[in-house]
Amino acid sequence: MDEVLNNVLFDAFADASDSVYIYVTDIKTGHTRWSQNAVDFFDIPKESFEDTPSVWPKKIHPDDIDTYIKDISSVYEGKTNHHNCQYRAKNKFGKYVWIQCNGTMMYDENGEKSVFAGMMTRLDKQSKYDEVTGLPTKNEFYSADISGFNGTIMLLGIDKFKRVINDFGYRYSEELLAKIVKKLCNMLKSEQKVYYFLNDKFIIILPNYSKKQTFELFDNIKSMAKYVETIDGNIIDFSVSASAIELIDNTLDNDSIIDRLDMTLTYVKSNDRGNIRFYSETIEGKQLRLETVKKELNESINNNFEGFELFYQPWINARGKEILGCEALLRWKGKTIKDSNPMEFIPILEENGKIIEVGRWVMETAMKQQSEWKKKYGNFKVSFNVSYRQFLEKGYVENLLETSKKYGVENGDMVLELTESCKVDTPERLAEIFTEIRKNGFKIALDDFGTGYASMEMLKKLPADNIKIEHSFVREIALDGHTVDLAIIKSIINLCNMLKCRVIVEGVENKEVDDIIRGLEPDYLQGYYYSRPICKPEFEKMLEDNCR
Repeated sequence: MDEVLNNVLFDAFADASDSVYIYVTDIKTGHTRWSQNAVDFFDIPKESFEDTPSVWPKKIHPDDIDTYIKDISSVYEGKTNHHNCQYRAKNKFGKYVWIQCNGTMMYDENGEKSVFAGMMTRLDKQSKYDEVTGLPTKNEFYSADISGFNGTIMLLGIDKFKRVINDFGYRYSEELLAKIVKKLCNMLKSEQKVYYFLNDKFIIILPNYSKKQTFELFDNIKSMAKYVETIDGNIIDFSVSASAIELIDNTLDNDSIIDRLDMTLTYVKSNDRGNIRFYSETIEGKQLRLETVKKELNESINNNFEGFELFYQPWINARGKEILGCEALLRWKGKTIKDSNPMEFIPILEENGKIIEVGRWVMETAMKQQSEWKKKYGNFKVSFNVSYRQFLEKGYVENLLETSKKYGVENGDMVLELTESCKVDTPERLAEIFTEIRKNGFKIALDDFGTGYASMEMLKKLPADNIKIEHSFVREIALDGHTVDLAIIKSIINLCNMLKCRVIVEGVENKEVDDIIRGLEPDYLQGYYYSRPICKPEFEKMLEDNCR
C-alpha cells in the first residue's frame, strides 16, 4: 500500500496544476489517496481513506451519476482498462463544475487488478479568451493574483438576455453582445479590467474604487446599455443589474469572491432588478435560506408530500352565522425551515414547475376532506386554489373527474379558485377549460376580483360561478375616506346578481366591517373576524361548535 500511495511521482503530479486533481487506489486494500488540491476543492474528508465509493458518487450531479457509474463499472468489471468520462462534481461552495475524468486500471504479474490511477481536469479552466467578445474568460480571473487587492469587483449582468436570443437568434445576439462589450470597455480606465464570466455576465475589476464611485460607474453603464444600435439600424433598450464586493487588503481566494458576487447578483435579479447591490451577510443569509427552501421543498415532494398540509378558512353565511363552506389553503414546513409562508414557497413551486405535482396533491386532499365532512355535516362546499398553469396542464379535467369519482364527491360541492399567481395570456383557451369543468358540475371562482387579471374584461371572457372580492377593498371600509371602496363593492355585488354569480367577500376583520358588508347582501363572508386559516383538528372543532 505504501508503495502505491506514498509515491514521489504522485506528489510531483499532484502539485503540477491547480486545476488538475490526482487520485490513486490500491485495489487490494481499497485505500484511495487524493491530491491535496482535490481534498480542498471538492471538500473530501481527508487525503487518504478506504470507502471512496460511498463518498465520491455523492458529489456527482444527479443527472450525470448514471454515466459515471456505467463507465467506472466497465473498468472494475474488466471490460476495459480505461476510464474516460465527463461529468459535473460539486465543489466546496456547493456548485457543480464540469470535469474530465481519466483513469487506468493496472494489473500485477498474476493478472489481478492492482492499482487504479488517474486524474480529473476542470473543463471550466481551459479557455482563456471568449470568442465572441474577445475578453479574457473567468478562467483567467481564477488564475489572477488579487491577494492584497484594494477596491471593488463588480459582476455585471444583462437582464433577460435570453429573450433577445429567442427574438433574434444566437448570431444576431452575439453581435449585440460584442457591441455592448466594446462600449463598456471604452468607458473604463486602463487599469480597470473586464472578464467574460458566463452567458450575459461580466466581471469588472476596479482598483482603488470606493462604493460611491462604483455606484456612479454603474449608473453610467445603465445609460450606455439603454440604447444599442443593431446591425440593421434598430435600437434595442437593454437593462442591466449588478453585484459588487468591496475589498480592503484582500485575503479571499478568487472562488470565494465569485461565489459571493454570483449569489448577490441572483438576489438582485430576483428582488431589485436594474440596480446594483453590494455583498452583505444579510443578502447571503436570504439566498442561503432560498436555496434551503428549494432543497427542502423538493425533498418534501419526493417523500410523498411530507410537510405539506391544508389549512381551512370558513365561509360564513352572509344572511346568518352558520359555516357553509371553506377555502383550503396550502401550508408547508421543511426539515429545518419551519416558518415559510405561501408568499415564499408558492412562487418557487411555480418557477420550478413543481406546482403541478403539488396542485394534484391539493386537489386530492381537498376532495378527500370534503367527502369526509359531508358525511358528518351535510352539504358543505370546499374550495381550493388552482393556478393558471395548472388549468392548462394536459389532462387536468380528466384528472379532476377521476379524483372526484375516487372519493365519491358531489362535483357541485367543489369550487376551483383561479389564483392571481399568473397572468392570463390565453383567456379564450381558459374559457374553454372552465366551460368543460362547469359542464361536469364543478364550480369556478375568480379570486381577488378587482385586481390584476380579475377585471371586468376577464369576467366577460371567463365563465364563473363565484366572484371573490379582494380584501384590499374591504378591510378599511368602516374608516373615513373609503366611500369609493364601498361604491366598488356595491357595484360588483349588483353586477354579480345580474350575472347570477355568487359573491364571496374576503377581508372581513372586525364587527364594523361585518355589519356594513352584510347590509350589501353578498352570499358568503370570509376573514379574520370569523377565523384565520386553521389546521384540520381546529377547524373540525369549529364545525362541531357551529352545529350545536
